[in-house]
Amino acid sequence: MEGAPRDIRIPEAKQPMFKELTTNSDSPFADQDMKDLFVFAAAYGYDQGLRTELEDSRHAMFNRDALTGDQVWILKSIAVKEIESPEVLRDGAEVYEIAREYANGGIDQLYTRYTGPGDMFSSLSTDVISKADT
Repeated sequence: MEGAPRDIRIPEAKQPMFKELTTNSDSPFADQDMKDLFVFAAAYGYDQGLRTELEDSRHAMFNRDALTGDQVWILKSIAVKEIESPEVLRDGAEVYEIAREYANGGIDQLYTRYTGPGDMFSSLSTDVISKADT
């Protein structure tokens, strides 16, 4: 995909959120790779309408080549749905910019749910089950 970045970068301020969610044993994302949480945050952000402009993106979280084929297609699908045209697939930079903006908003909401009251795993499970029913 032409123009796709080598590294997936996130705002410096978001890095601790990703790290805490993937390393804390009580997190539903414990022991997951950063790339897996990034894709989930992008998909969750898209589902919740949380596209959030990037303040800065100096922190390289992982190399784009670490994404699986399925993960790349999830991110491409988000971009196509957002732009409402498959033409976006010609511009790798735009595809990943859209994914990063949705992950930016998605990680904020996921982290808020994790640090807030209640059981994040239970509430996310309920969300997933309700999506499966539609």
